[in-house]
Amino acid sequence: MDLVADEWEVRNPGLLLLLFGDQCSAHMSTDTLERALKRQVYLFFLVANASHFLQPLDAEPFAEFHRFLRRTNEAYVFDAIMVGKSTRDALLAAAYHSDRRTFTPRVVTKAFKTTGLWPLNIPVVLARAHDNLGVATGGETARDEARVMAAETIAAAPERSAKVSAGVSSGTVSVQRAALHSPYSLFAAARKRTAEQEEEAAQRRARKMARMENKAAKVKCVEEAAAARLLLICRACAVSRHRGGGGWKVCLCGNWRACSKCKDEFSTSGLIATHMENCSAGFGGSSE
Repeated sequence: MDLVADEWEVRNPGLLLLLFGDQCSAHMSTDTLERALKRQVYLFFLVANASHFLQPLDAEPFAEFHRFLRRTNEAYVFDAIMVGKSTRDALLAAAYHSDRRTFTPRVVTKAFKTTGLWPLNIPVVLARAHDNLGVATGGETARDEARVMAAETIAAAPERSAKVSAGVSSGTVSVQRAALHSPYSLFAAARKRTAEQEEEAAQRRARKMARMENKAAKVKCVEEAAAARLLLICRACAVSRHRGGGGWKVCLCGNWRACSKCKDEFSTSGLIATHMENCSAGFGGSSE
């Protein structure tokens, strides 16, 4: 907004500025409104979802600008080629020239009149809204009636498309090119392709389940091996591990054992008594 106000003060000193814009939150903030009023800029906001058919720049100036730009750019390119210069800056020069020729008071004033914004022309604004939305009011002439029927057809098109799409099944079928195919053959090919895809999906699921089962089995084996190694540890010192040699005191249940160094110690007898309270297997003497 500040850039527009600065440019306006340079070109039109002393004149008030009526600035039209959309309902962007940044445009309607209190800070923007306060700065605009301080600089004698009066903001007008278009209704929501209307800037694409009420914006004055789209009505006349841009159309004139593009028309001049195409013609002027060709002239600048031709001149550059004729004098042996680069055409790299031709478009920029053509844009500047077209801007000077297009955005004149006459064109801008006509754009505001065409859109009905200034002076305010409510019938023109409503007519542009109706045309954009595909809505037309009834009239007495054949042209008005045709417009009404066209508007009704356009309005009913989405509903018809929705009904048709609801009853159509889509798919992909690979067929030979440059050949005529019966619809029944296409259906058969589609069913075959679907069956193959389902079979592939089932095989992928089976492979995935097999991998998961193998992984679970490996984890179980690791846990069982760790538990088995733990049972081979001396319960008294928790350091020595039974590797099959003799001299160990082993319970017949296989879950408790003491190494040859710890089995005759006084503290070990207490551990043995505690174990015997929960185990009825008993000790069969030292392992051989």
